[in-house]
Amino acid sequence: MVFHKDPCGIFCVLFTYSLVVYADYVVIEHIILTALAGSIWGTIHGILFNLVIFGLLYSHMRTVFCDPGIVPLPNRFTRCSVHLDGGIPSGEDWTVCQRCETYRPPRAHHCKICRRCVRRMDHHCPW
Repeated sequence: MVFHKDPCGIFCVLFTYSLVVYADYVVIEHIILTALAGSIWGTIHGILFNLVIFGLLYSHMRTVFCDPGIVPLPNRFTRCSVHLDGGIPSGEDWTVCQRCETYRPPRAHHCKICRRCVRRMDHHCPW
């Protein structure tokens, strides 16, 4: 699990979740229960809408707390043995990151916010 104590990111997540919960309340209380009160369709729509909201929140939480593909930093022994053996794995265009000074695979870029190289990175998303 990767979690950075970034105030902007934490605010964005909390703000997003509060908007989703508020939207859920408005749709259920003021639209579904008002328009379909006493109908089986009101219950069905309420359950389906809450399942969609739960899926949205669950997917977003998994995205927020998953590993984005951070390239692991080598320990000292591996780093020394890599330098002594002549370098990088054969057959791939690995490069050395100028900021964190570690080998990184192709298409990996350094993230200024995470302060690490990330595989297939295109941007750091605060959401």
